[in-house]
Amino acid sequence: MESFGSAFAGLPYFSPMMMINRSETCATTKLLQLRDFGINENDITPKFLRSPENSPDLSREEFVARKRVIEQIDGLEATGRHGLPWLPILSKYEIVKGSAKKARDWGHLLFATATTNQFLLVMIFPDECNCGNYSHHDYESLTKYHANKVLCLAKYIWHTEQSPKWIRATYLTPSSGYDLDPSFAVPQTAGTALDVLQSLNSHPSGRYFHIDIADVKPGLTPSETERIDAVASHSSSKEKTAIKPEVRRVLVVSEENKEDAKPDVDGAAWKKGVKRACAYCEVVPHGKVKLMACSRCKLVQYCGKDCQTRAWPSHKHFCKKV
Repeated sequence: MESFGSAFAGLPYFSPMMMINRSETCATTKLLQLRDFGINENDITPKFLRSPENSPDLSREEFVARKRVIEQIDGLEATGRHGLPWLPILSKYEIVKGSAKKARDWGHLLFATATTNQFLLVMIFPDECNCGNYSHHDYESLTKYHANKVLCLAKYIWHTEQSPKWIRATYLTPSSGYDLDPSFAVPQTAGTALDVLQSLNSHPSGRYFHIDIADVKPGLTPSETERIDAVASHSSSKEKTAIKPEVRRVLVVSEENKEDAKPDVDGAAWKKGVKRACAYCEVVPHGKVKLMACSRCKLVQYCGKDCQTRAWPSHKHFCKKV
């Protein structure tokens, strides 16, 4: 996207945020684009009207499962329920570019409405097993962790103007047929009481959760907020007022307590490191070779000085705006 965007970088008022990507993996970018361009421009439904082969960011199984969920939610809204429609905006994401270090750090299918202050999160996992790699406990913890983190991100970005209200989350597995309870997608209206929304927390399956903004726990780390601020500097919807210290304390863990922001998981599969490709040559390093991050924006990584130098003519238009 940087190479494509650099072709327009010389135009007046150009911003990297104008580049909308249906395979976007940065949740910060996507939430800011919701306010910049509206939800219809950020709807990723068309991505799932094509063949799985056209979505290399997802495996075939991941693609099929997400398509099934999107079709269900679209069908529930077609039954005559009142309220703004839920539209999918992310199919796989990290909270901000470069922040995912382990497999556990990736969120899955995120929906929003045109109000941009209510969200649905659907996590899609393999079936639970007894081998130690996956467990029901892991799934519940990961789902709550990512739901809380999205709400923290939205509140951090929009801490005064049209603050987020709540998020509902669930997780699905192949044995469940990826079937959703219809109550999961019931929209909030003026007559919907909070206790009705929170009734999902006592769902018989134990797989549905509702988190109100008043119940959010600190979920962002200091290093993530640095990256979030860097991405937000490109957006016209960025709030002009600085976040108040008392609000920041609710959303961001202190440096010494940053381990508390991680999900409580035991499965070895979730602790595997994320393999990233060089932002220029797209080669994934092997062994002990590590990518080096751009020292200025800290949002892209390269396999060496040579690739970073070659990428600079395109990257500079984005990096210098941070």
